[in-house]
Amino acid sequence: MTENTRLRGEFDIMVIVNVIVSTLRVTVALILFSLLMGACQQQEAVESSRWPHSSPVKISSILLKEVQESVTLVGTVEPLKRSLVASEIAGLVEEYPLNEGDLVHKGELLARLRTDTIEIQMKEAVARRREAIARYRKAKFQLNRTRELFRTGTASRQQFEDDEAEELALYERLTQQESKIREYQDQLRMAKILAPFDGWIIEEYSELGQWVAKGGPVVEMLDLSHVQVEVPLPERYVNEVKLADFVVVRFDAVPLREFTGKIFSIVAQANPETRTFPIKIDIPNPDGLIKSGMFSRITLTVGEPYHAMLLPKDAVVLRGGEKFVVVVDEGVATQVAIQSGQHVNHLVEVTGDLSEGMDVVVQGNERLSTGQKVTVIQ
Repeated sequence: MTENTRLRGEFDIMVIVNVIVSTLRVTVALILFSLLMGACQQQEAVESSRWPHSSPVKISSILLKEVQESVTLVGTVEPLKRSLVASEIAGLVEEYPLNEGDLVHKGELLARLRTDTIEIQMKEAVARRREAIARYRKAKFQLNRTRELFRTGTASRQQFEDDEAEELALYERLTQQESKIREYQDQLRMAKILAPFDGWIIEEYSELGQWVAKGGPVVEMLDLSHVQVEVPLPERYVNEVKLADFVVVRFDAVPLREFTGKIFSIVAQANPETRTFPIKIDIPNPDGLIKSGMFSRITLTVGEPYHAMLLPKDAVVLRGGEKFVVVVDEGVATQVAIQSGQHVNHLVEVTGDLSEGMDVVVQGNERLSTGQKVTVIQ
């Protein structure tokens, strides 16, 4: 083989190798391009399947308002007045018209004792008083007659003094009889045991035909026109409240209403174990919805007012132990981490990368993610 033939063969081989390499490069490039396009299409498909269309939501705006720190305490309802109504005299119960749970008004009959013996004694005392009146009138007439005779010298001083003493003795006897009558009248009055105030009967201590001793209990009553709640105030707040401050009171048994109470007592002695100061709150109860023994929650405002961002409670989402709200800007949702503070009526105080007037989702926010399109339907 000549040198030229050998060189030409090597050149041809190199050309063929270069063609093969170039072909391989093009093929690899096409394969990589196809894979990249497939990945993009797959990502688009995933995105398309995740958010096939914009989600309908309802929104509300963030408010900036002046608020004041509040603290919620718990307590138990006690009646304004509690009375164990007792009998002032001993006697047999002849009438007992009421039962536990009844509402009674001041002066209404709770029980009546048998008074036959007292009435007999009363009649006897009245008769004795009539006799005493007659004797006294006669003695007084005789004294006046003797006095005139004594002035003219017809009657002696001794006779005058005797008649004067008789008149005085009969007057004192008449006074005793009148006192006895008043005593029997008082016993007849006390035989009717009346309600001392408007209230509820919560317990009966007697019954028809039962003997009641003097001072023995008949019924127990509660006055619920006003109720009071005693709550333990933490030491750090004791100088933040004062008498006549108004507070908000809620009851689990009356969930749809809020009541307004007023502080009427702040005990100056702390509980040595809890370091709390008892405060007492008066709450009007004209409808009788609040019952004795109910569980109550009292909200007090303490500290100085300050400005805070407020938004509806429904705007706050708790997911994975984190709190956030979904802000809507030009139809796109963005999750913003927050920290929540105190509740103010139906709003909640929040801090975070937010500002007044921002729109936050209050309905339909549970499944929204950052970047998702939304449609505001409110």
